[in-house]
Amino acid sequence: MDLSCPKCKSEDTQKLTMVTSASGLFGKILRFGAVYVYNVWIPVASVFFGIAFGIVFGLFNGYLGFFAFAGTLVAGFFARKWVKAKTRSKFADLSDNMRQNGFQCNRCEHLFIPVESLPAPKMQIASA
Repeated sequence: MDLSCPKCKSEDTQKLTMVTSASGLFGKILRFGAVYVYNVWIPVASVFFGIAFGIVFGLFNGYLGFFAFAGTLVAGFFARKWVKAKTRSKFADLSDNMRQNGFQCNRCEHLFIPVESLPAPKMQIASA
């Protein structure tokens, strides 16, 4: 079985199941921390600062206070969305076949499935 990278022809490849489980305990703690931040602290801070800005700007004008409150909540929503996208694993969108049979080149980070691991194509018999 040829496990060299089809893109750069490097022999330094590794199975994806090994790559995804290589983060260990420290990686799991960091991921839990990031999930905790974007699911708890960003919404709490958004509401807190939204109320604070709403009150401060509301002293000048009620509409301005409302827009400051709403703008802070919207900014918190987009901040949560951005942090969630940045902390997401690059292997999250892979198909099951790629996760089980795939390899990653350690030189160019190309993801591939060796030809020997691909399922055989089904032959269609044409009827006359």
